[in-house]
Amino acid sequence: MEIFYKAFELFGMFICFTCCVILMKAKPSMNQRNLLMTCLCGFIASVGNAMEVFAANPSEAMAAIRVAYIGKCYIMTFGVMFVSSYSSVKLPKYLIQFLMITNTIILGTVMTCENHHLYYSSITYEIRPGGRVAMFLGKGPFYILWMGLLMLTALLYIIIAWREKKRGSRVAKMRMNLLFLAVALPMVAASAFVIFKPVYFDPATLAITISEICFLIAIKKYGLFDTMELAQERIIEDTKDGLVVIDNTKSDILYINPVADNFLKRVRELNGEINLEQLTGSTESVYEVDGRHYEIRISEIRQAVGSNDIQGYVAWIFDMTFIDEYTSEMIKLKENSKKANMAKTNFLAHMSHEIRTPMNSIVGYAEMALRAEDPAAVKGHIRNIRESSRTLLHLINEILDISRIETGKMEITKINYHFRKLIRELQLMMETQVGRSQIAFIVELDERIPEYLYGDRVKIQEIMVNLINNGIKYTKEGSVTLRVRIKTAEERRVLLQIEVEDTGIGIREEDYGKVFNKFERLDKLENYYVEGSGLGLSIVKNFTGMMGGTVTFDSEYGKGTKFIVNIGQDDRSAAEAQEAADSGEAAIHNGRILIVDDNELNCEVASGIMEMLGMETMSVTSGFQCLELLQKKEHFDLIFMDHMMPEMDGVETMKKITEMREETGSIPVILLTANALAGVREEMLEKGFDDFLSKPIDVDELRRVLIQFLGTEKTGV
Repeated sequence: MEIFYKAFELFGMFICFTCCVILMKAKPSMNQRNLLMTCLCGFIASVGNAMEVFAANPSEAMAAIRVAYIGKCYIMTFGVMFVSSYSSVKLPKYLIQFLMITNTIILGTVMTCENHHLYYSSITYEIRPGGRVAMFLGKGPFYILWMGLLMLTALLYIIIAWREKKRGSRVAKMRMNLLFLAVALPMVAASAFVIFKPVYFDPATLAITISEICFLIAIKKYGLFDTMELAQERIIEDTKDGLVVIDNTKSDILYINPVADNFLKRVRELNGEINLEQLTGSTESVYEVDGRHYEIRISEIRQAVGSNDIQGYVAWIFDMTFIDEYTSEMIKLKENSKKANMAKTNFLAHMSHEIRTPMNSIVGYAEMALRAEDPAAVKGHIRNIRESSRTLLHLINEILDISRIETGKMEITKINYHFRKLIRELQLMMETQVGRSQIAFIVELDERIPEYLYGDRVKIQEIMVNLINNGIKYTKEGSVTLRVRIKTAEERRVLLQIEVEDTGIGIREEDYGKVFNKFERLDKLENYYVEGSGLGLSIVKNFTGMMGGTVTFDSEYGKGTKFIVNIGQDDRSAAEAQEAADSGEAAIHNGRILIVDDNELNCEVASGIMEMLGMETMSVTSGFQCLELLQKKEHFDLIFMDHMMPEMDGVETMKKITEMREETGSIPVILLTANALAGVREEMLEKGFDDFLSKPIDVDELRRVLIQFLGTEKTGV
């Protein structure tokens, strides 16, 4: 019997060695490395067991046991790593790390077992016939821990292999069956030895030998590492489409991948048993499962090309939901595109009407003024021309404001301003509109509001104008009320609450979400008569947000609407604001101005306004004429340059002036242009212009520019 033990140990060692050699010749891969480490651990364990059989004394036997445990401690960890990677089962990294660390600690207790009782509670031996040393080792706590860990990792291996052995082709199933048996059979054999203990014999070599034989058969006979076959199987297994192979009798499924398996299970749950004859009855069929669209396409497997001998059928299952989603998305995009084009057409038609209305008034009143002989009538016509011009300018400014807001070019410009003066200007602006509407315009101011505030005056005024205009448009009778009060006051800062309340038609509750939309006119059938760009409330919301404020509204359909804006402003005392007030009222220092514009009417308008402010002006109609004057050493304090001019535009002229500055001196050049789109100001300043003034000329803006570059009579240059 002793000879048999020794022969079996040597046989097991040979099998393990052979398996390692074959694996080392295989193409390197993660699977190959993991299985090689598993077999190498088996080989080390079998070497240790063989050394124990041939040990001549207890010391040699204990040394052999230590060698064997180097392989035993890690064999199942590498085995689990192999079967999981081969089956594409992702194990948590921390699990592998835990197994490695725990087994290393256990190996440490084995290596030092003679110094403690953690692994072996007792160590004794006897000499068997033939001189073999038989070690009797008591089971300590770490031995029990190791056995438990070994069983758990073996069980995990078996679960993974069992799950995978049901999938794939016949060859793939055979491979997985062998991998399953590589651990299942040794566990059964080891359990039998533990239970029955027929003789004193370590079952490890038997278990390892069985495992290695299973691995060898899987490698040599069933191509465990056949790269092409594995790649084909993995592609079929991992594809997002379902695949079913059916025999030629249409009665048995020969192969099914996971996607198809899940699909058919769900179809059975919903519709009952699937008839394979029915499934393969047509080349294409459609299924709706859980709201998803599937198509099944059938193709025949023939013995050879052109042969009539059908060997079976392949059913491909495609999830076509994405096509439905894509089609729906394309329909939505088409509808949105149509809506956008319609909105664009409607907007252009609407704006054409809105612009033509004041233009018609301007042309009509101008014609009437030319024909009128009564000075009072002429003055009245001119006043109406001014009001229509302001309406037209307001429409254009709204479009430009939205452009600046959407491109992020709109900026906050804070100044000291007289609040009640702003309100008086507002009342004058609204007089004509309110007079035409036959409604009352009421202003209620909180007496606590400081005389001077610091903030963006233009935007504050624009917010009020848009809200009041909106109220006037939608109110046929009654009143529009502007209320401004202090909601809260802190040291040197107040929170203004601006309310605009009308007695108009009001807003339906279902339209609340559209109130601040661009180009939106609510209740179009009822409000067909309303004029305007449809941008006012959108601008109000954006300006309020830019200044850190809020805008809300309260409305009852048929009774009216109240808009509430809360905006913080800094409190400025009269003394602090006096300097700004003085500069606004003081006479501007006289200066000689050159106006460059290819349009003679524009030159006349600009010259007239500047002369009204005390300037001496000279006009030319091209960039060439401007350069000629400068070359002749003509003296000018400021140049106002148009942008779009034929032959040589404003930018090119500016470039030439910059090149001539050593001869002519540094004369500030202000761009005077009708191009007020978002970003133009910044672009022109980068090209060398000293400032920017848009057409039509705003007198207050013109005063600001003249004071900036010429000074006032009080301050000088």
